[in-house]
Amino acid sequence: MRRRRHKYDLYIVIFLALFTLGYFIYNHTSSESRGVKNYSAALESYKKNNFEEAYQKFSKVPSGSTLKKPALFRQARCATNLDNKELAIKKYNRIVRAGSKSSIAPISEYNMAVLIYDMQDKRAGKHFKRIIKKFPTSDYAIASEYYLGLLELQNPPKNEKRLAKSKEKAANYFKNYIEKAPDGRFALQAIEEIRKLDTKLNNYNNLLIAKAYYANGEYEKAKEFLNKTTLAESWSDFAKNEYKLGNKEKGNYYTELGLKKHAFNTEPADIYEIIDNYIATFPQRKDGITTLVNMNLNSTGADYITYLNCNEVVASNVKEACFRTLYEKYPNGQFSADSLYNLFITKYLQRKYYDAQRLGFLHLKKFPNVKSSPAVTYFMGKIAYKLKHYDSAKNYYKKVLTNYPDTYYAYRANYNLYKEDGVLPFGEINEKPVVFPYKKSLDNNLVVKLAYLGDYDLVEELCKKDKFIQSWVAYEKGNYTISAVLARNAMEELETKPPFDDLRWRLVYPTHYYEIVDSVKGNNNPIILEAIIKEESHFNPSAKSLVGAIGLMQLMPETYNEVVKKHNLPANLKAETANITAGSLYYEGLKKVLGNKDLYAITAYNGGIGSITNWFSKLIYSDTDEFVEQIPYPETKNYVKKVLRSYWVYGNIY
Repeated sequence: MRRRRHKYDLYIVIFLALFTLGYFIYNHTSSESRGVKNYSAALESYKKNNFEEAYQKFSKVPSGSTLKKPALFRQARCATNLDNKELAIKKYNRIVRAGSKSSIAPISEYNMAVLIYDMQDKRAGKHFKRIIKKFPTSDYAIASEYYLGLLELQNPPKNEKRLAKSKEKAANYFKNYIEKAPDGRFALQAIEEIRKLDTKLNNYNNLLIAKAYYANGEYEKAKEFLNKTTLAESWSDFAKNEYKLGNKEKGNYYTELGLKKHAFNTEPADIYEIIDNYIATFPQRKDGITTLVNMNLNSTGADYITYLNCNEVVASNVKEACFRTLYEKYPNGQFSADSLYNLFITKYLQRKYYDAQRLGFLHLKKFPNVKSSPAVTYFMGKIAYKLKHYDSAKNYYKKVLTNYPDTYYAYRANYNLYKEDGVLPFGEINEKPVVFPYKKSLDNNLVVKLAYLGDYDLVEELCKKDKFIQSWVAYEKGNYTISAVLARNAMEELETKPPFDDLRWRLVYPTHYYEIVDSVKGNNNPIILEAIIKEESHFNPSAKSLVGAIGLMQLMPETYNEVVKKHNLPANLKAETANITAGSLYYEGLKKVLGNKDLYAITAYNGGIGSITNWFSKLIYSDTDEFVEQIPYPETKNYVKKVLRSYWVYGNIY
């Protein structure tokens, strides 16, 4: 009897446990689905500026939902817009007190601290200091420095010594802010506060303020503070500022003086920028470079000047000697990898394959992952093939495809491995939508949920340092050019590229205007046209170049008008359609004249039909690669590689 009773009790315990588990699962699932439904409805009201209605709807998001914290955040924003700061503070405080490690915590505490500050409550300082301690690398920590400076100036002490210390402390907070964020939203205000304090500024402080003014486009004010610094430390800032003011002669004066006397203590990146500005003041680029070369400099920047000069040289033997001198003088310098590559490719073009191979081995060992690595790896494959080391050649080509999959040389390696596929392995693409770039994220996929609910502003705030997400937000807001550039820069920063089915690639290579391209392609490959649009204008239909080229395909007005007249294009076409149609017809015409070869048509599209026909007679080449590597115009050579790279990547993604 007792045994049966124990068995009965065990059944009850199991039943209750299963019931509790089932209820928990149901409640969690129900909370999540109700959370999504209520948050979505509330967001619609918020976007219509119906803040009272949105506040009530956000309150219906269940506490068990992962969207509860964003709902509280949105309620706080609603309360702020309704000028109810106390209520907003309460909502932010609920998020802060939860001790969340999610990205919504620092912005919540920062917003709460600002509201407390606006109410002239010194308790705001406690929160600003906590933000600096808990989230030291965040933008909110930097902005907190500014507010702590302002707080020091509230209710100043009457005691003179304490007042002096308080002013010094405030000034230090403001200086910290402009040092960390010279182009920040509070930078100019921070400078004004420093000026009002009338504290003594040393050379470094004056330079700091000058840099902040410069970063915000206040060049005359920057000059005022630069004049309070020593030229030895500030010459590069003097030069850059004068160029911005349009004072070319003064800019050149500071550049020449600085390069001769003070360049040793200057950041190379600043010197390279100044050298570029200096060269741009000459009618002919070559004249500016020659002037710099004749200075016979032996300090920071001398290697860059030599590098620029080597690239201007046309004669093969002189070019080789120039790059050899550069490499031997600066074997570990900024331009040593590219110098070695130029020596390598020169030997290859001279058919001195063993000499080239020796240099190639050295390059791959010394510079395993630099800009020129894909090219060296690819041509090492070609050398191996010419020396009848066929397996070795294949291994080099496969290495290019594996290690540098999104490069022009991956496109060429693919061709050499699978020649039966033809020169253009992709004929058309299947469009896929641009979607949120990650399938999963941090914060228990909170950002992903907010993204799919269309809360773009909050996603943008929570992910300020993720360029791919910033790109996606820009895309969703219709800023396609900004989106493409942000995504391109983000992808270039990745040391290892993701596979082509990764969603981030669609942001870098979106298919804007592809329907138009495909409908007017004629005898052209539509992916080539799409690649041209990407490289020419980054999908900006209003793009206009310095020389006057306009639209998506960057046609000169006279070229556009000639095509319109020749093909009798309708006058009622939309601007985008008209530009793409004319560009496609112009490209098709180039291709017909140039033996129906896309490579030559792409070259002529940038360099001009006259230039390419001239190169045909002057250049000595036996295949496509030798022709491309010898294109005399660096801009055109790079353009050809960029367009074919885009073509290749588009084909792989879509």
